[in-house]
Order: sequence, then structure tokens, then C-alpha cells
Amino acid sequence: MMVKLGTYATASAVGAAAVVFHAFQSRRQFYPAMLYLATSKISLVLLSNMALVLLCLVWQALKLIFLGRLREAEIERLNEQSWRELMEILFAMTIFREEFNVVFVAMVTLLLFIKAFHWLAQKRVEFIETTPSASRLSHVRMVSFLVLLLVLDSMFLYGCISSLLQTRRPSVALLFAFE
Repeated sequence: MMVKLGTYATASAVGAAAVVFHAFQSRRQFYPAMLYLATSKISLVLLSNMALVLLCLVWQALKLIFLGRLREAEIERLNEQSWRELMEILFAMTIFREEFNVVFVAMVTLLLFIKAFHWLAQKRVEFIETTPSASRLSHVRMVSFLVLLLVLDSMFLYGCISSLLQTRRPSVALLFAFE
């Protein structure tokens, strides 16, 4: 899995670098190059793909640091919950279709990322509670992981609430605040 992710990450980095290089070579100034990168569909796809690859690399790093190797029950729970949650989010997207943009897709992806770590943390805590021989290191890793998730949740909630207070109308931020 890691070799395939590494190869894909390399290809994505080359594609993203090529589109950025092309933008700056053809436009010669910062603003026109950024405008091109933000409006060109190909550049948006390549840069979004690179962001997704970076998210996968962060996923792998956080998983390795805080959880180590996943057990079969954790992988099964992750697969079950992911499909159900994805369907719920896709259904909610139909309600807020007028606000569908790149920021919305990024927030949905980040929400699923954080929720997946919550599911894994819950399953790992259940495992640690039932295992009498859990090491002190596993307890420290789990507590620090839960603190990190609390900080991420707080930041996400703060961003959603501030967005709601600025717009003063129901929006997709309301959905994210409840999630």
C-alpha cells in the first residue's frame, strides 16, 4: 500500500508542479498566475488531487504516530462507518447545493477525516479498556490523540460558528457545526 501511495504521491506532485510552473511561465506575474490556477479546471483538479494526497500522507503519519498498526476490527468499523457517513453527507449536499464549491468539498473531506479518527479512537479505547496488558505508552499515545482530536473539533466548531454569525442566515456551516 505504501509503495502505491508513494508512486501516486510522486505523480501527483509532478502534475501539480507542472501546472504551477506553466501558470507562472505563461502569466509572468503573481496575480494572473493565481487567477489562472483558480479558474482553470485542469489546474483545480491537479491541485485538489495534490491536496488529497497530502491529506492521505497526514492520515498515514497520524495513524502511525498515535495508533500504530490498525487491527482488523478497527478497519472493519472504519469501512462500515465511512460508507454510511458518506451517504449521509451526500444527501445533505443536495440540501445545500447552492453553496457547493471547492471550500465545501474541502470541509466535507476534512469532516470525514476527523470523524474517521474519532471512530478509530473509540475502537482503540474499547480495546485498551479490555486489555489488561496495555502499556503505559499506549495510554499516553491515546490520551494525546484524544487531546489532538479535541483541539481539531474545537477549531472546526469555532470556524463554523463564526461563519454562521457573519452570514446571519442558515448555511452549510450549520450542518458542519452539528457534525
